[in-house]
Amino acid sequence: MAHQESEERAEEWAVLQAIYPELEIDPGNPFAAHMELMVKPSTPLPVTFEQVVERLAYLPPLHLHITLPVGYPEAPPSVTVSTVPSWLPPDVTAKLANQALLLWEEYGGGQLFTYISHLQEAAETTFGLSELTLPSDLKPDLLAYSIRTKRELFDKETFECEVCLEPKKGSVCYRMQRCNHVFCIACLQDYYNNCIKEGDVNNVKCMSVDCGQSAHGSSKKKDRLISPKELLQIPISIDNVDRYAKIKRKKKIEADPTIIYCPRSWCQGAMRTKKYPKITNVSEMDESDSEADEPVAEVAESQDVAAFEKRRVGITGMDRLAVCEDCNLAFCQICLASWHGDFVRCEPRDSAQLTEEDQASLNFIMKNCSPCPTCSVPCQKSHGCNHMTCFQCKSHFCYLCAAWLRPENPYEHFNNPKNKGCYQRLMDMAEGDMAQGDIQFGGRRGAEQIADFWEQEAMRIQMEINELDS
Repeated sequence: MAHQESEERAEEWAVLQAIYPELEIDPGNPFAAHMELMVKPSTPLPVTFEQVVERLAYLPPLHLHITLPVGYPEAPPSVTVSTVPSWLPPDVTAKLANQALLLWEEYGGGQLFTYISHLQEAAETTFGLSELTLPSDLKPDLLAYSIRTKRELFDKETFECEVCLEPKKGSVCYRMQRCNHVFCIACLQDYYNNCIKEGDVNNVKCMSVDCGQSAHGSSKKKDRLISPKELLQIPISIDNVDRYAKIKRKKKIEADPTIIYCPRSWCQGAMRTKKYPKITNVSEMDESDSEADEPVAEVAESQDVAAFEKRRVGITGMDRLAVCEDCNLAFCQICLASWHGDFVRCEPRDSAQLTEEDQASLNFIMKNCSPCPTCSVPCQKSHGCNHMTCFQCKSHFCYLCAAWLRPENPYEHFNNPKNKGCYQRLMDMAEGDMAQGDIQFGGRRGAEQIADFWEQEAMRIQMEINELDS
């Protein structure tokens, strides 16, 4: 009889091991076994560690210990359930262990396969838990386990890179955090390093053409830039990530008319502001949502410089105090002099007063560059047609007259006879405006040309008059 019971218990292990190869028989007890069940919730479980919520995709496995007693299957199996560390509440582990007895009583015999299947299904819903609150000392272990397990499973898979279209093992690939698109690390590094080197930080985003589209593929959400913290994980070198973060910040500051610059000619640093804190550690910079380098909201209502100056003059008291973030000079936002206290009356400095070098640079830009009609960034064409796309804000415009063009049909502007200054002039200056001599422009640049022509004419006439008088 005892021999028959032993055979029945050995047969039970053989059946279970055929289904679950991970089941391990205890070397010291042939009728005891152990196995681990992966806990991967169908949706990441929110876990609160002292008011800090982390969403964990993987949790430490469920340890299942089973002992088949003498008399099994007429006698119920002995089951214990635990986790290391103990993240699962004791009442839940006790309930899970009791399920084995309930199944044995319900079906009248050995139902270990059904029981283990029940535990695997329950693990997908984290055993009925919608959230969990744990001590903070468990946070490092649980976070590390989730990250490590996710990476180990990812490394074993095979993916097709969406850039080079070659199948690659996960160990040489990277999954984007926000959209889950997968690319090989080599393609990501080549693209992002090149963008950062050229200063094209607005294109440091997911390279998938489908990224941001709705479920039906009918619309595309606003592109979101990759955070410095994620770039380091790809990995991109910390020097390049630091350059990326600083260029992004510089673009935002330059687009914000409320920022005042240091009056020292050798410094010209921006004033300190909480809106754009100075970068100290890029590894901690993890921007959320729409951290695309777009102009700040105040820009749209501050395009009129005179209106902004009027508001600035209205600043009173200590609100006038500004401190340069580079040289630490304290100065007045109104008169741009060194800080003179909040009770001194002052007048705004004439913003038109430029150094000789600055004036020469401004004259060159006004004469040789066409401004973007949206963000006013000066653009100069080196080659190609006169349909331009602004590097800064992506607006479409005409290089000849700086008129805004409809993105869906930008060439209509050059085919309309009513646009006499630009009609059929799409390919004028195809080799660049510096290579073909004088070309008539429109808009602001055209007005500069006309003013320059009449200034030269006036000087020529005056010279002729002077020659006649002499």
